[in-house]
Amino acid sequence: MIYVGVDLHLRFCYMTALDASGRVLQHGPVMNQGERLRGYFTGLQSSLKKEEEPVAVAVEACGFWAPFVEVVEPLVERVVLVHPARVKAIASAKLKNDRIDSATLAHLLRADLLPEAWKADRATRDLREVLRLRVALGQQRTRWKNQVHATLHRHGLRPPVTDLFGLAGRAWLATAELRAAAAQVRDTCLRLIDELDQEVYALDQQLRAQAHADPDARHLMSIPGIGPFSALALKAEIGDIHRFGSKRSLYNYAGLVPVLRQSANRKHTGAITHAGPGTLRWVLNEAALTAVRCSAGARAYFERLCRRRHPHVARTALARKLLGAVYFLWKHGVCFDEQVFAAM
Repeated sequence: MIYVGVDLHLRFCYMTALDASGRVLQHGPVMNQGERLRGYFTGLQSSLKKEEEPVAVAVEACGFWAPFVEVVEPLVERVVLVHPARVKAIASAKLKNDRIDSATLAHLLRADLLPEAWKADRATRDLREVLRLRVALGQQRTRWKNQVHATLHRHGLRPPVTDLFGLAGRAWLATAELRAAAAQVRDTCLRLIDELDQEVYALDQQLRAQAHADPDARHLMSIPGIGPFSALALKAEIGDIHRFGSKRSLYNYAGLVPVLRQSANRKHTGAITHAGPGTLRWVLNEAALTAVRCSAGARAYFERLCRRRHPHVARTALARKLLGAVYFLWKHGVCFDEQVFAAM
């Protein structure tokens, strides 16, 4: 077996190839382009005079790992996507450069000591991109709305309505007495908000249709607090539910379990780990807020926890409980049952 460690960068990658005994066979930079990478891995065995040797590749997960893996995976026997936060041998190294990092990955791959990360398929990655676009559009719209509120605040104006951007609020904004510069800010922000509203509406319609056509998403939408966007976001961030052996492993992936520090007979638990996708925790926390209003079981569970814990802690616990329902419904292909949820 030939073991190749890859220190991946945007424009190039540094590769170190080892044999089974750990001897360095080849090392050096390769341009991070499809044809260059294909040429390297196609000619690797012949250049090393090891035509019969299979090749395994290790590369750290980063923002642009997917194009590299899509090119290389058909050309080698195995590609290991490495969890970057868990490769302590690289993260804590005193001497660190591309050559050392790639060699360390190759040695750890040879010893089968690499913490492997899950490689999301193309459909899941595409869904993530669309959903994160929707989140970004909402954040941009909120930013411009806050700009309008800030402008009014600087000029001592207080809206007489609750929703400044509803019909009554927009009518009041149109007649509010502002100096020319402030009026320009108001008009520009409102124009941008209207454009974003159109984009958000079109994208919401697309996501709603996609969610109703997806059997897994339909099951998830039966959970209180989870709508079309939330169901698709759960699918995108979790990926393949069958890769989790239990709901506890899914809790750990979502970062909804407490930090644990234990040594001998000393044990300390802290706040949740916040590991894993932040979008996943955000969706579950928003779902928990809604579930308290529309589910008797969720409300009873939340109120019972609030009697002895802070409401924020209770909401996190409810979000974790909803994630348990997500695990059960998605894995077994059933719809939400209030009585089963209360007994979980």
